[in-house]
Amino acid sequence: MVPFLIYPFLLFFVVNGFNRQDSLSIFISTFVLVIYFYFLENKLEIFKNRFSIFISYQFILRFFVLGSNPSLSDDIYRYLFDAQLLLNGFSPYGLTPNDWVIKHPEYVSELNDLVTNMNSPDYVSVYPLLLLAVFMMGSILNSVLHTTYLGIQIIFLIIDGVNLYLVRKFYPKESFRFYWVYFANPIVLIEGLSQLHPEILIVPWILIIIHTSQVWKQGISFLVLSQLKINTIIFILGFSKKWRKVLLPTFVVLTVFVLWKLTVFSNLQTQTNRGIGLFFHSFRFSGIVEPFFYFPLEMIGYGYLSGFFSLSIFASIILFLIFQTSFMTLPIEKRLFLIYFLFLMFSPVIHSWYWILFVVLGMCCYISMFLQTLVVFIAMLSYLNYVSESYFYLNWVISLIGFGIYGIKEIDYLRKTTTAGECKNTISKIHW
Repeated sequence: MVPFLIYPFLLFFVVNGFNRQDSLSIFISTFVLVIYFYFLENKLEIFKNRFSIFISYQFILRFFVLGSNPSLSDDIYRYLFDAQLLLNGFSPYGLTPNDWVIKHPEYVSELNDLVTNMNSPDYVSVYPLLLLAVFMMGSILNSVLHTTYLGIQIIFLIIDGVNLYLVRKFYPKESFRFYWVYFANPIVLIEGLSQLHPEILIVPWILIIIHTSQVWKQGISFLVLSQLKINTIIFILGFSKKWRKVLLPTFVVLTVFVLWKLTVFSNLQTQTNRGIGLFFHSFRFSGIVEPFFYFPLEMIGYGYLSGFFSLSIFASIILFLIFQTSFMTLPIEKRLFLIYFLFLMFSPVIHSWYWILFVVLGMCCYISMFLQTLVVFIAMLSYLNYVSESYFYLNWVISLIGFGIYGIKEIDYLRKTTTAGECKNTISKIHW
């Protein structure tokens, strides 16, 4: 039992001592947590069949990461700034933070620290209203508890408790090794609960979509997803053709765009030039396929278009897949997994918390522990990019090798599959 008692302390020291500007801190934290996470997965027989003890241990892990300062990214300052604007009756979508504080000098003392510390003071908000509502509730709870972050972390903990319940409910007969992939994953615990990234909020709706056959439940879940994070719109392509033919899903998609137009895209030109439009042609972070476009384009002075080209290829591949019977007859969790996996491959921006949804969907598809551990390693190692741009190549090569091996293996499975029935067995319980 002693090894399991050490793990929460390792998590505590990482979330409170991790320095994204220190390469030694990153290397040590990454290797220790990855190795320990993988090592403990082989020791789970100690819990035997006592799920109550196993789940209690998972909450102990979560309590050890609460109360930490979410200092590994600057996103929290933007979340809190947008939430404060809404609480004061202002829209976060019209002006950039720098422009807003100039126009409203009476709020400078209240919001200046948030604007100073955020990494996007010259960009308009790209976060949907429902997500900001969660941070509004967290901000209110913070004021009650007289804390800066704990109130929001408590809300995230409650939602993640729902995630644990749903995983157990939908997969009641799986082994503890199956649950371990999500329940004790360092990326989930650190990036989700400690650093307060919204993927934790997305998980329950993904699980509901996968495990319900009722169209209206899928429609509502997808609507909620779209108002938590904009890139979840890609999951609509994973629904069956039959699902897309009915009236309700069409209404849901139209509602999504109407809500976006009223909120995030209320000022379309500003959002394109100083908001989400930059994701396509300016932001670059840990992309895996995108560098293949960036390097030749940069030589001719058009490197800023690399994200647009990479995402265009992603869109073309997805459009090709949805017209393939072999793809559309896969179980929905495998379709969603492949779509999201391709997104992670081609996106020009891949932050470590983006991998949380890969972990969840990969768990649902019984992706091997080896690959799940590789994902944790790549995600945490990506913090080296904050230390020096030269470290990008190290992370890039590791990603290419790791996922290249996986991709070749999966393509081989698909190539050998000749019927729809056989296709359903791919991407499932692959052992390395």
